[in-house]
Amino acid sequence: MRRAAPYSRLCLAAVVAAAPACSRSSAGQAAGVAAASPAPTSQIATLDLAYDKPAIVGAVAHATASGLSAGKTVDLTWGTVTGGWVVEDYYHFRGKKYSETTKLLGQFPVDASGRLNARFVVPDDYGGVHEVIALVDGKPVAQTALNLTQTFAMTPASGPVGTPIELKVTGLGWRTMESTWVVNWDNQELGFVSAAATRGSAVARFRATGPAGDHIVKLYTGWQGLGYLNYEQSPVAALPRPQFTFRTTPGATSDVAYAEPYQPQAIPKTEASIAGARLTLTPTQGPVGTRAVLKGEGFAPGKSMRLVWETSVGSRVTDGGFTPQENEIGEITTDVHGRIDRTLTIPDDLGGLHGLALRRGDDLVARTHFVIETSIIDVSPRSGPAGTPVTIHLKGVGWTEYDNIYVATYDNAYMGYACGFNSHGDVVINFTATGEPGAHLIDLYPGIYQGPPTEPQQLYRLPQLTYADDHPGNKIPAIRVTFDITPSPTGRAPTSTRN
Repeated sequence: MRRAAPYSRLCLAAVVAAAPACSRSSAGQAAGVAAASPAPTSQIATLDLAYDKPAIVGAVAHATASGLSAGKTVDLTWGTVTGGWVVEDYYHFRGKKYSETTKLLGQFPVDASGRLNARFVVPDDYGGVHEVIALVDGKPVAQTALNLTQTFAMTPASGPVGTPIELKVTGLGWRTMESTWVVNWDNQELGFVSAAATRGSAVARFRATGPAGDHIVKLYTGWQGLGYLNYEQSPVAALPRPQFTFRTTPGATSDVAYAEPYQPQAIPKTEASIAGARLTLTPTQGPVGTRAVLKGEGFAPGKSMRLVWETSVGSRVTDGGFTPQENEIGEITTDVHGRIDRTLTIPDDLGGLHGLALRRGDDLVARTHFVIETSIIDVSPRSGPAGTPVTIHLKGVGWTEYDNIYVATYDNAYMGYACGFNSHGDVVINFTATGEPGAHLIDLYPGIYQGPPTEPQQLYRLPQLTYADDHPGNKIPAIRVTFDITPSPTGRAPTSTRN
């Protein structure tokens, strides 16, 4: 595992008498932060903290205070926030929202001389300034603050083209200037890193590309997902901007085109209007064309019902907008015992959550759900000289504001995004292969189509490298494609005839 250059170790005594709350002092820097009443400022002693500087997640801190009531027990608390990405009605993405809270670091005795001597581990939490308050009988008696900084670690440090790389981050902040980092590969933007809903810790995932030799991986702070290059002159100049070196070795991994494994998606509970009736669908997620088994019991014997697939149609860029739609895909009749046993094929449709309903007339009898996963239908061709037209065909791309786009990179450089709503989840991407002979990477990362209209939109249509941990709503995977550029037989790139 490669780590950024170590910091010097320094024992720091932080003396802050009656310090304002960390999140109150910067509440204007992030949207949707609930206000809190100021802490009492009278008769509060000094709480001294000693720890290796800078303070990072997992560090041990030593807290001392004097002049306290002998024999009492101190509750040592940590000021923080709770919250993250906000999704409403399944498909609306509302940005981020946080509210102030505290957590208990531990309970410690006051000795006979009125002195507190306590140790605690710095929590796995958002970076930035946190209050540390000592309370006796529920009332603050001493307080100070600790500034939690970020750490970054990259592994592995070498491998052939296509090697999966993980960049682990801790202590990312929730405030605007501390919440988003940008990864550059050889001075080209690859994507952004966030931990908005994971308390500041997440793993960015990307792949090594060529040519063979050393490649620079640099992280910058970046409001709206763009690297702040003259960060030494920024308002947050003290934040780390680590740099790593990855050595690409000869050869390439064997995987040509694949979607990473899907995480299990949240499925609502089955609804039934008949007491005691049960309806199940197995499996509950998969690509279009999945064969699923619908079983039920407790229904009226010998009754016919319509089998209805629930979806949405339209787009977000036309005056017509979008609307829910029900498509009848069959008819089901219960047996003499009121049971259902039917194998069905999941329709070719948008990715994400769909309802599968049984209706008698317009009345809902029961409803279960299925999640469509994005799948690769074809990559054609898989190899050819520079200038070769290439097509990637996907199905099951989503429709919500947070999962209806995939954002593409070519050899770890941003290329563009593809949207799946207007085409019912069927996405065809055409591009032209470039570069020297050898393996070249096309990676499709989850992005966010749009955020709240009151916010700038630039961040959301960029590759989110921490998609597996911190993507809002559905945790959809990345899609990985490798194209092999072969030597041109004529020494010249072919001419594309595509319009």
